[in-house]
Amino acid sequence: MDALTFLSEIIRSLAWPVTVVVLVFVLRRPIVELIPLLRRLKYKELELEFSQQVSELKAEAEAISEAEAGEHEEKEERASPSSSRILNLVSFSSRAAIMEAWLEVESAAIAVASSFWNQPPSDTLKNYPKLGEYLLQCKVINEKQLDIFNKLRRLRNKAVHAEELELSEKDARAYVQLALDLAEHIRNA
Repeated sequence: MDALTFLSEIIRSLAWPVTVVVLVFVLRRPIVELIPLLRRLKYKELELEFSQQVSELKAEAEAISEAEAGEHEEKEERASPSSSRILNLVSFSSRAAIMEAWLEVESAAIAVASSFWNQPPSDTLKNYPKLGEYLLQCKVINEKQLDIFNKLRRLRNKAVHAEELELSEKDARAYVQLALDLAEHIRNA
């Protein structure tokens, strides 16, 4: 092996590591600014995304409830037995609590949608992808609540289908409370 071949092989083997080091050096300030925003770094970042979406949903739901109702009731005081059961389930399994909370929303939506057709609730509507839009057309929910309905469904799907999902009890409780509040609104509409 002559000197030029040896030099080209060294350059070839060091190209990517040097590129990464240079990029980290150049982008160190933006990376340092992002670190406080990270709670946990995962391969697919599903947990972080879930946490951020639950926080956004919670803010949207609070804005809606403040706009619709002038009074602020304590949510724990008006908790039904099923909502207390689901909130207690969070400490055992956040994934199970999220699924149970979504089932509350789904069963309320199916019951109300079926009532417009004077038929008992059926599994036909359970798989209906536009159930939220149907509730909007029937003026059971408004557009912001439809957005929350759809986001809750997507978050539930992420929670169900993720292989590894470790989210905080706080995030799971926030999701459960949002879902139970939406289910209660749908039932009482």
